[in-house]
Amino acid sequence: MIRLLLILLFSISALSQADDMRPASLTITASDASQFDVLFKMPIRNGSRQQLEAQFDDATSMPAPKSRRIINNAYIENFSLERKAGLEGMQITIAGLKGASGDVLLRIIDNQQHTITAVLNTENPDYTVPVIKEMTKADTVVTYIILGVEHILVGLDHLLFVACLVYISGSRNKLLLTITGFTVAHSVTLILAATDTLVIPIPPVEAVIALSIVFLAWEIAKNNKNSLSLKYPILVSSSFGLLHGFGFASVLAEIGLPQNEKLLALLSFNIGVEIGQVLFVAALFAVFYLLSKLMKFITMETLRYPASYTCGIVATFWMFERLASF
Repeated sequence: MIRLLLILLFSISALSQADDMRPASLTITASDASQFDVLFKMPIRNGSRQQLEAQFDDATSMPAPKSRRIINNAYIENFSLERKAGLEGMQITIAGLKGASGDVLLRIIDNQQHTITAVLNTENPDYTVPVIKEMTKADTVVTYIILGVEHILVGLDHLLFVACLVYISGSRNKLLLTITGFTVAHSVTLILAATDTLVIPIPPVEAVIALSIVFLAWEIAKNNKNSLSLKYPILVSSSFGLLHGFGFASVLAEIGLPQNEKLLALLSFNIGVEIGQVLFVAALFAVFYLLSKLMKFITMETLRYPASYTCGIVATFWMFERLASF
């Protein structure tokens, strides 16, 4: 029991500090052959932002000072660039990224609306713009599947929700249907939001997403077989899945969609999210299997309270933090 308590305390400490895994994003859009508009967006975490700076090669100049502002808990820089040779061969470096955690999503759009998407991180903080050509359908599918997988695997609130679904589903067969219901529901709202068919403010949605985890954690701790969640897990996962879809859409809005393949990119991103969910659930079962072999006292039942309290306390922290940011 002491070991379980230590695991619980460590998990709460680590997760409460690691909630906001939103990547920074750098978007460069050509206004003509040699003029470019830049949007650099960095999330504010725990009241401060990561000290990142977008740097460019000597052939690139900045004709006017940057404008800076804070919107929706993000630090935003807008500025213009001029490069007579055009985009091709432009060297981009994110200073401050080496040795740091987190990614920067780079999106480059030329004046023909051709798009390049790349991910910069501590191992690869530099990027040289290649000859820009229109993305093939295969390029679009691969790029957005990878982005979808990456997003779900760093989106801790979505992962905690999926972890809670493992408990409320009760059996592996029902777990498959429960996660499928969650998938179908958030796919619907993801498509509606990403195509601007249905638009709602994101900050309240993020707070309710945290509340959905608190609700499921409470249901897991009570373990009342006649409760709504345990009796109808598919209904519950589908209902909350509608909200999570808006959360996925907000991230996709920051990444952007190619103008000529919006639907394909949207579906590919959603497939990536589902692949990420399956990988996460498989990892959960693998870890549980190994722990149960190493420590015989570990069962789904002995982990019920540590799991529910960890998820509930962390999600409560996120909920109040998100409500305070309105």
